[in-house]
Amino acid sequence: MQVELVRATTVDDIALDGAFFAPREGGAAGRAADAVLLVHGTGGNFYSANMLYLAERLRQAGYPAVSFNTRGHDVVYGNPDRLLGNAHEVLDRCRWDIDAGVTWLTTQGYKRITIFGGSMGAVKVAYYAAFTQDPRLAAVISCSPVRLSHTYFSQCEMAEQYRAFYGKAKALVEAGEPNTLIAATFPNLQFYSARSYLDKHGPGERYNLVRYVAQIRPPVLLMAGTLETHPRLRDAAKDAFETIKFKPDAKLVIQEGADHVFANMREVLASHVLDFLGQVQPVPKKPTPRTPVFARG
Repeated sequence: MQVELVRATTVDDIALDGAFFAPREGGAAGRAADAVLLVHGTGGNFYSANMLYLAERLRQAGYPAVSFNTRGHDVVYGNPDRLLGNAHEVLDRCRWDIDAGVTWLTTQGYKRITIFGGSMGAVKVAYYAAFTQDPRLAAVISCSPVRLSHTYFSQCEMAEQYRAFYGKAKALVEAGEPNTLIAATFPNLQFYSARSYLDKHGPGERYNLVRYVAQIRPPVLLMAGTLETHPRLRDAAKDAFETIKFKPDAKLVIQEGADHVFANMREVLASHVLDFLGQVQPVPKKPTPRTPVFARG
């Protein structure tokens, strides 16, 4: 596996490291999707095993692929003045990370970008596409999205556990301690700052995929595995697809026997992705397309 280590910089000046996989035999020239940006999940990074495997398979199929860190990579990094990593991530700012990756690809000469995300990355790519309406996007692939819903969690079989962590995070924020870390076990085993826990899982439902996936304009592929039975995963892709099943270029794949990360089924995952990319048609342009404008916050 030969890669080129690369770096992109966000509009708020965060450097994101990554790996670029140059395509074989001249690349994807003439295809409706000519390059792919890969976005990792919770606490992951650009060299996560699934990202590297999929990038290599894309390269072999002639698609340039790049896997970049987001500011939510790993658990905690940065400094006391700028706390970063999954534990301190404000999810809305994923827009800036994905924009940096898409922009990096366009500076390399690619014009029709597919964005692929796994797990929390699946939420991020859908959120980016829905709320930026970036005309550079050719397709969106959301693989094993997590459910971020206060309402759903409050009514599920693990509601008591959720309410305990939600209450703790809320109390810390109200006490003026938003950066205090919580060792959470719901919705997953992870460290979160009180602010980040509320941002992702609180009552605002800002990142509930079901609420915004219908705003995505390019073709959409939603995927999940039948072994994803935890409340944060169960039926998340299926419920989102219900809101876009009228779209002729929307597709749902529920893979029998696949778990959340498609362990031991990476080639099956790659096959679904490549099949979908092969079916992508050019996206009709709006009369006056524009580059996304980002508000800082």
